[in-house]
Amino acid sequence: MAEAVDADLRQLKLIFSIYERYDKAISTKQIHTELSARLREELDYRREARHLALYQYMLAGETHAHLPEVYDRLSTDRLITMSWLEGKPLLPFIADLADRPDALELRNTIALNMFRAWYIPFYHYGVIHGDPHLGNYTVRPDGDLNLLDFGCIRIFPPAFVQGVIDLYHALRDDDEELAVHAYESWGFGDINKEVIEVLNHWARFLYKPLMEDRVRPIQETDTGEFGNEVVAKVHSELRRINGVQPPREFVLMDRAAVGLGSVFMHLKAEVNWHRLFHSLIADFDPATVAERQNAAMVAVDLPPPA
Repeated sequence: MAEAVDADLRQLKLIFSIYERYDKAISTKQIHTELSARLREELDYRREARHLALYQYMLAGETHAHLPEVYDRLSTDRLITMSWLEGKPLLPFIADLADRPDALELRNTIALNMFRAWYIPFYHYGVIHGDPHLGNYTVRPDGDLNLLDFGCIRIFPPAFVQGVIDLYHALRDDDEELAVHAYESWGFGDINKEVIEVLNHWARFLYKPLMEDRVRPIQETDTGEFGNEVVAKVHSELRRINGVQPPREFVLMDRAAVGLGSVFMHLKAEVNWHRLFHSLIADFDPATVAERQNAAMVAVDLPPPA
């Protein structure tokens, strides 16, 4: 399997190089580096078992998120055996709610549980699950969440998480200097006014639900058309300014945000995302996050990421 993944990564590198000959909007070097590291980690099931233990540690106080147990004696470097969790895939679960009077309430509950399961680890420990794919969790009848797959996990320095919060405040307050600082803390280089304007266009799309203190869907239209328009505009502008090189740390954070947004659209959830977000960042302190992260890594014997 490792040889097959290496072969696929070589093919992906070739595809990226061909893409960059015709389209200079995004430099793919760091994207390939990040995907290579994470895919190789996904082949290490001992590490995935430690990822699972890490999430058990971080979500210990979350009664609405459930995680399986690993059977160590039945697991190897290439096989992970876990306990069974009863639940239903999200889309069939939503379909079954169609005629229930409490359908919206239950959909909102699922969205709340997912938001917390994904972002408590990020804002409290600097850890994110980079793959909110519909097959990686199931839902219980009461809206509780079963998390099933822990191969694609990213561990960030606390300064990166601080940058996410700084960018929120920069966009809210129209603070260009703070926005520059946020992007630089993520690893973006050669930041200038034009680059900032283009990156902010994408960032405002992602952050907008967090800025409005009201109950609302994650996106006002449920077709995804507006998101596609934003992507097209950002891509066009990046080409015009000769492109940008996203830092490798940015890849999975962006993927998680977009992936969760898609799930919330499927749910048609109506939540006060602003208050939910602020409940997680209210006492944010990078030094405290560093202490929590280090304690968690030691507790589950997890080596740092590549």
